[in-house]
Amino acid sequence: MKNMTDIQTVEVTSVDNESRQMEMMAKLAAQKLTQHYPNHVWMVGWAPGMALVIKYMGADARYGYTIDCAKAASISEMEHAVVMAGGELLERLNMKRGAWDGDLPPQDYIGKAEVT
Repeated sequence: MKNMTDIQTVEVTSVDNESRQMEMMAKLAAQKLTQHYPNHVWMVGWAPGMALVIKYMGADARYGYTIDCAKAASISEMEHAVVMAGGELLERLNMKRGAWDGDLPPQDYIGKAEVT
């Protein structure tokens, strides 16, 4: 597996079980995204109710993808949803799936094609 030293975490100040579980899920999601889409910049966090939030930081951070972790029947099902979410975000930005080549998204943030 690729070295995951690029994954940074923020200290969790809450000690409730949901926050601890979601922190673990967010780290797992970040590893999966880094593994499937190398060099892309992702932000993975969570919201109350066991919702995993994935954002692509190479574009407008207001847009993202939410995964309901409580509905996942297994870790592999959740991992699959994470990979699909990352691919969906890249597709919406008209970016190639796979390793990032350094190019910025070729469209603006409301989905209109950029005129060059």
